Amino acid sequence: MPMKVGKDTSHYDKCRTLMNIHKNNHQKRFLFFAILILLNLYLAISLPVKYHLSLIYGQFLQGVMFGVFAFIYSVVLLVLMLFAVPEKPKLLVLVILLIISGIMLDFIHLIAGIPMLILCFLQIPECRQALWIQKQEGYPHFNERFDEQMQYFGKEYQSYHPLDKVQETEMLDIPEESSPDFTVKPQNEILEIPDISDDI
Repeated sequence: MPMKVGKDTSHYDKCRTLMNIHKNNHQKRFLFFAILILLNLYLAISLPVKYHLSLIYGQFLQGVMFGVFAFIYSVVLLVLMLFAVPEKPKLLVLVILLIISGIMLDFIHLIAGIPMLILCFLQIPECRQALWIQKQEGYPHFNERFDEQMQYFGKEYQSYHPLDKVQETEMLDIPEESSPDFTVKPQNEILEIPDISDDI
């Protein structure tokens, strides 16, 4: 009888390790990115607004509006960076384009923008690895036990009796009088034990 050859799972450990490394690196990059955003809020927003405060009224309003737009721009950039994991390289490209556009529009100061771009470029090799991982068999779990369950069951549990057509019914009122089946019967009286000391 020929032996049944199971599928190759030798790459599972490597893929799981790479995915964990990518996750940890992305968390660290996002933390540094958030610090750079705060630095940018000071350099690109606070300083221009303070500068315009000492000028005429029209330029003051211009400085405030610039600060508002720069703040919104920075928040959008931070949110996109949060979701720009290595498995989503298109979001990373969008973040890079927004950083470059922000530098050109003065929404992002060069002192903060250049380190932001460096962080994004450091993620490109991980994006290539993530695309390779997605093509491997067993993605995204890379778990032998999960594969066995899918082999036996094939899919998630589905009910044979769907409940979407069940009619809504009202509960019947319970009668106040107790049912004769549930009436409590009186206990039998306990007979007194005869005194046998007189007979001895």
